[in-house]
Amino acid sequence: MKKTFLKYGGIIIGGLYGLLMRIILGKDFQIDFAGLFSITFIWLLPIIIGLTPLIFSPKEDLIKFGVRIFRPVLSVLFFFILCLWTGHEDIVCIVIISIPFLIVAGLAGIIFGGIILRYRDRKGILFSIFLIPFISGIIEPAFPSSTQQFETTSTIIINSGKSEIWNNIVRVDTIQEREYKRGLFNFAGIPRPLYAELGRDTIGAVRIGHFEGGLQFQENIIEWDRNDSVAFDIKIIPSTTKKTVFERHVLNSQNFKFLNAKYRLKAISGNRTELSLTTKYELTTKINYYGEFWGTLLLKDFQDRLISVVKNRCEK
Repeated sequence: MKKTFLKYGGIIIGGLYGLLMRIILGKDFQIDFAGLFSITFIWLLPIIIGLTPLIFSPKEDLIKFGVRIFRPVLSVLFFFILCLWTGHEDIVCIVIISIPFLIVAGLAGIIFGGIILRYRDRKGILFSIFLIPFISGIIEPAFPSSTQQFETTSTIIINSGKSEIWNNIVRVDTIQEREYKRGLFNFAGIPRPLYAELGRDTIGAVRIGHFEGGLQFQENIIEWDRNDSVAFDIKIIPSTTKKTVFERHVLNSQNFKFLNAKYRLKAISGNRTELSLTTKYELTTKINYYGEFWGTLLLKDFQDRLISVVKNRCEK
């Protein structure tokens, strides 16, 4: 029994500890404490989760290189399962954090496995690592988060005139299931677009974008050049972002904000037109470099699929 616990118990304890920290970091405390968009959560927590099973592993296991890699990774995977099971994360959030969690946990096992082997009899020192995220969570807010703006552009060539394309972008009729090619992110939980309605054809008009699950965006027209370009700022309607963890903690957070989107139409030759869609967004975190990677990846995927719908409709 003891041997079994030493082999697998640390994996379970690591996953449970990770879940506890996920709950704490997801709380809105009255005092300043690191949140989910933090170095503490993204980079430090996976180290502790990964090292936990090694602390409990017997000496004969710790000398094995494979154990130092795979047990930390298994501990992180168990953490993911617990987060999904308890509803603290959904699939798309797990996908987003999976890269640092899995890589950092595996590297931590390789780098620190030897140190744990050396000091494995000094349990007090080893167990003190569980305090590190708490200390980091208190210290990290003392350093300001940077605010940066990013943008991503998708372009497609459509065999149609500008006026036809214009009519399909300023207002979007209901997108049928057969029209929209779902991608990995859609299956992971990102809602697909349904339709967009516009009140008036002019600057200052309000455009409402509707998505699966009831998610809605209010888009105020800030640029209107018929058949050439249209731009609108983007504001999420907060009351519609309560369906998933991703919507609540990413789309409706202070760390991520949509700024605006712009369609441009450029005649090429004959009846061919280049359509581009550019979206700008803002991040305010201490991990903007990582947020930009996923923000651009997710938006580019969305834009590519949306303008493909426009192309197919205009070329019928």
